[in-house]
Amino acid sequence: MDRITVYGAPWCPDCSRSKAFLLEQRVPFDWVDIDADADGRRFVEELQQGGRTIPTIVFTDGSHLLEPSNADLAEKLGLQLHAVRTFYDLIVVGGGPAGLSTAIYAAREGMDALVIELGALGGQAGATDRIDNYPGFPDGIGGAELAARLVAHARRYDVELLSAVEVSGIRREPDEIRVATVGGDTYGA
Repeated sequence: MDRITVYGAPWCPDCSRSKAFLLEQRVPFDWVDIDADADGRRFVEELQQGGRTIPTIVFTDGSHLLEPSNADLAEKLGLQLHAVRTFYDLIVVGGGPAGLSTAIYAAREGMDALVIELGALGGQAGATDRIDNYPGFPDGIGGAELAARLVAHARRYDVELLSAVEVSGIRREPDEIRVATVGGDTYGA
């Protein structure tokens, strides 16, 4: 996705949340502090016909979101928020290196795997500048690069990947495990 612009103010908690979400998802954006930038403030007021709701997030296609939730941002960014099927051989909650590796090994053995990650795929590793203790990379590797490699590897084996999806509950039933999401979906394994 092309670079987007976030208009907001440092004192605004929703601005901080939106910026944190975009950073976690590794989406490049420009920040305009409307308290310090008169042109930015005027732009927001014109866009909103006199309003100043922040954050105002403007996309390169000209569309914008006002004070969006993380779910609104995830949808706008085109993140996969719903799985294709309702039942899998394996559901992994957590898409960091361990979760992605688990799903890759399962898929290599012919199992249908679903990974559900609350944040960005790659987990905390993806947000780490440099990782110097990961097996197989004696000279270290950038966290974003490691995350991208793990995601590409999982996709190679047709692992289904959901990011920015929160699990609300896990329950055991006689013949399966049911995983529910905040978005209202339920998946079995």
